[in-house]
Amino acid sequence: MRAIRKFAEFVGYTLYHGERFNEWRCPNKKCGFSVSEDYTCCPYCSQKIKFKEPPKAKMIRLSVGIKS
Repeated sequence: MRAIRKFAEFVGYTLYHGERFNEWRCPNKKCGFSVSEDYTCCPYCSQKIKFKEPPKAKMIRLSVGIKS
């Protein structure tokens, strides 16, 4: 098991029924699998991980219109 705790990489988020779920990636470059905020270690490579506040981003609204 790796003794140094690293920050997980924020990938994005998913909206599900109005609730936001953050998506994270293992910081180990050889692994890179998706991890949950509930984990303390990556289940694939045993890298110890910690989570920080995801970056604030401005929401973008996309709309598709029909031109006639």
